[in-house]
Amino acid sequence: MLRGVFPSQRVGWLWLLGLLGTALALMIKVQAKLQFRQLDGAVLLGAAVSLGIWWWLIKRQPPKPDVLPSIDQHPIKHLTLRLGISAVAMFSALVAWHNLFGNEFNPLSTWAWLIAIGLWLLAWLPWQRPHLPKADRAETKRAWLTFGCLLAVTAVGLWIRLYRLDQMPYDMTVDHGWKMEDVYTILQGGRPLFLPNNTGREPGQFYYIATLIRFFGVPFGFIALKLGNVIIGTLTIPFIYLFARELGGRKLGILSAMLYALGKWPLETTRMGLRFPYATLPAALVLWSLWRYVRLGKRSDALLVGVWMGMGLYGYIGVRAVPFVIAAVFGLMAIDRRRRNRKGWLTLLGHGSLTLITTALIFLPLGHFMLDYPDVFWFRVSTRTSNHLDEISREFCQDTSSERACDIKKFVANNVNLAVAFNWRGDRNEVNNVRFDPLLDKVSAALFLLSLPIIVWRLFIERSWRWWMLVVSLPLLGLATTLSLAYPIENPSAARTGVLMPVIFTMAAAPLALAIEWLTKAKPFDQWWRGSRALQGVLSVGMCIWLLAWAGRENFQRYFVDMARQYTGFIPNNREVADAIRYYRDAQGVPYANAYLMLNSYFWKESRNISVHLNDMQWYASNTIKPEMELIVPEKRPVIIVLNPDDQVHIEQLQREHPEGELRRISSAVGKDFLVFHLR
Repeated sequence: MLRGVFPSQRVGWLWLLGLLGTALALMIKVQAKLQFRQLDGAVLLGAAVSLGIWWWLIKRQPPKPDVLPSIDQHPIKHLTLRLGISAVAMFSALVAWHNLFGNEFNPLSTWAWLIAIGLWLLAWLPWQRPHLPKADRAETKRAWLTFGCLLAVTAVGLWIRLYRLDQMPYDMTVDHGWKMEDVYTILQGGRPLFLPNNTGREPGQFYYIATLIRFFGVPFGFIALKLGNVIIGTLTIPFIYLFARELGGRKLGILSAMLYALGKWPLETTRMGLRFPYATLPAALVLWSLWRYVRLGKRSDALLVGVWMGMGLYGYIGVRAVPFVIAAVFGLMAIDRRRRNRKGWLTLLGHGSLTLITTALIFLPLGHFMLDYPDVFWFRVSTRTSNHLDEISREFCQDTSSERACDIKKFVANNVNLAVAFNWRGDRNEVNNVRFDPLLDKVSAALFLLSLPIIVWRLFIERSWRWWMLVVSLPLLGLATTLSLAYPIENPSAARTGVLMPVIFTMAAAPLALAIEWLTKAKPFDQWWRGSRALQGVLSVGMCIWLLAWAGRENFQRYFVDMARQYTGFIPNNREVADAIRYYRDAQGVPYANAYLMLNSYFWKESRNISVHLNDMQWYASNTIKPEMELIVPEKRPVIIVLNPDDQVHIEQLQREHPEGELRRISSAVGKDFLVFHLR
């Protein structure tokens, strides 16, 4: 029997395993109902019983306390020299600032900016190597085992992100075409600070993709966007591990990374080729360094928070919610008992200033553009947060008396919708995810619900500062989507909530990590037969593998079957049109310049995307016949015109004016046939 671990209780090992299995099975059954939005008495009873079992077990064997070490506040060595280097860095930054003109990087400002960043980091990073304690043999083995597990998890994540990458997503959206045009601008020698096309975009992804194409031989096109994002999404996996390990140790880190690696939510947003993962990666980096700073109070971690934050601001718009978390965490640290003295507050203020200045230095070029062109920089944010008097807002707020009351109502509703997005109803978007599908799979969502007793224990019984900070970060990171007041139907957004992934997957992994801890480390166990400890380990690993395999199978089915069917049914087959144009060039001698697209509707095909597939970004500008334009067949021959089968007006016109022409129907693999009219 288990004694000492469960005070005043006698719980055998098999009883413990049975209770854990019952709680998990009940909650998975509950989640199976919730994901189809079924809520009744049986569901509530099952959830109550499962949570009750979990709470009973936690009370008798709590998770390992989040004990924070004391902070050694040593004076900074060589302060005068450091201040001198900082002054030179600020001067270099000033040179960079005053030599920025318009929306263009230039050599002088760029080099001055990079020198300023380098000198600033040199001034404040430690100048001596850290003295690491010598690890014993057991610790070394655990470290290598963890490294091997993380390597395996990352490999699995890479494989599932690369699997059938050329086929899913099948074709590009309008946004992809704009992005490839911006990449083309950079490849042609442009050096923009900000990309104003399509409501405005930060430049990070475009320079990164252009680098992959120019220096690593990645083909120009949709595959470049997708492959670049696969690399970013895979790099995020180890940093999810580092953040979760900071909160709960190696087991929590590995399990969080695995849930993220297999999750349909990160899979959908990573493989899309849009900028979504460029918020998740910097968010994971910032949160890891920030929580590490809370624990250790090291100046280097405060600097790293600023580095990751500054770099992240060149990524995706969702990352703009992360500074609110940094500010809140620094504010909470001010009342941490370890810092509750004059010296502690001054050190915290100094480190906070380092974080802020580092972020500002890295953000400097984009900040200059922001001040010069605020309407352009903030356009996408303002169009989402401002309460426009459109049909959506009028319908949503028809019972409110004022615009402010309407905004409050929508903000509250947005937060409620975000809170249920992980288990109940997700994004309505048909492009980024299965419509209304919860963001988490059945297993991850059930584990996420089972984390609630752990959160309650951490907050109110243990009173862990870092777990309080974790909970506070949830609504702040959620501002990336809940501030969509002009278009509340865009909330919750699977894309903009990417900054929440490190926190959500850490919470979801917490019950599983705790269950393994109970099964393998709870002492004393009666050795009621020889080898029982080995059996406990085997069953614990087996339970994890079974649950993760279940989650992986569901996510695979949801993305590669359900999502693929929805996506190909929604997106125009521009790639097939480009293939047809390429065929006529190769087989019939029709140059690209003599191939035209007749649009009877702007939503039928996207000519810019066809240009990308043709690897000719100039084609669409002169070879697209828009709906409002008259169809005049050029005199040059040979020529082809791509038409919509439903466009009877132009089909009849061509057959009447050019009876010698050949009209051919091109069969589509995704059920979207089109016509090609060929004049030799």
